[in-house]
Amino acid sequence: MKYIGMDIQKRTSTAVVIDDNEKVLEQFVSFESNDEDFDRILENYPPESTTILIENLTVAHRVYHHLKDTRGYNVLTIHTGNGCVTEISKSKYKSDLADAQKLAVICKDIVTGRREYRMAHISSRDEMKAKGLCRVLNDFSEQATRCNLQIQEYMNMWGLHLPGRLKSFTSGKALDFMESQTDHPALIVYAKHLRFLQEQMDDMKAKLTELYADNDDVSNLMGIKGISIQTAATIYSAIDGIERFDSPEKLSAHFGLDLTRHSSGDSEGKRHISKQGDPLVRKLLANVVVKFQTYYPNSDLGRFYARMKEKKTHWDAVTATMRKFTHAIWAMLTRHEPFRINSGSQ
Repeated sequence: MKYIGMDIQKRTSTAVVIDDNEKVLEQFVSFESNDEDFDRILENYPPESTTILIENLTVAHRVYHHLKDTRGYNVLTIHTGNGCVTEISKSKYKSDLADAQKLAVICKDIVTGRREYRMAHISSRDEMKAKGLCRVLNDFSEQATRCNLQIQEYMNMWGLHLPGRLKSFTSGKALDFMESQTDHPALIVYAKHLRFLQEQMDDMKAKLTELYADNDDVSNLMGIKGISIQTAATIYSAIDGIERFDSPEKLSAHFGLDLTRHSSGDSEGKRHISKQGDPLVRKLLANVVVKFQTYYPNSDLGRFYARMKEKKTHWDAVTATMRKFTHAIWAMLTRHEPFRINSGSQ
């Protein structure tokens, strides 16, 4: 068996090949990080007798799918952030070649079971596209919210009011009115910007709806009041395969909702969530949980929040309910079933 460690950068990469005795067979220094050069350096190492290890960096997704999906190699991806791999993070001598050789040795250790490391998950190409779409959509939503507030402040400053019974600044008639205010060019710019954001958001929501049209799990998530295609797609794509989590606690940890405590000497600090997951997912989960008091006040989760609110602050109660709601999501996606209003503790 041959083991290849690759130190991959945006423009150039370095690779080291070793055998079962950790003898260096070949080194490739500063080759171009493109598919052609990866194919060239691997031409003497067939997939059936070669394992490759790369780091989970920005370009890892593209390289991983080329080597694994297109070329058929067994590609491992290691998580090296936050000093997880001390052989690399704490090394006194740093170079691309040295890092590649260390990765090759780690690759051999993983395959032979000599040591365990924290491995990274690489999403499929379709899932990465969905994640990108969700990220842009949520970014545009935040921009639209800010723009809406800026419009309201501007109109209040000048004593302007929407005509008739119009209340929403985001409606088509409201935007038409604001764009007609030739004495207020700044308001016209605000209105045109908000219209652009809304058009783009509608287009992205339509794309997500089409992408998940045949996905029953996303449909089940959207069956919960307060969850739109935007929220459902963001949560679902962040999970990226419920089979990766064999317990609801692991899904909670993935979202950064697991409890941790900092201790100093003999003193025990206050418990708080780890916040290691995607903050956007936590924000969306919090929005849904808050709405449970309106949509599902008598549900298990609604009553749970009410009990927590009697003992904790509002946001501590929301966080505890978010964790319980995550358990319900795990059950829904694992069993492929709709949300059970009175089974929030699933």
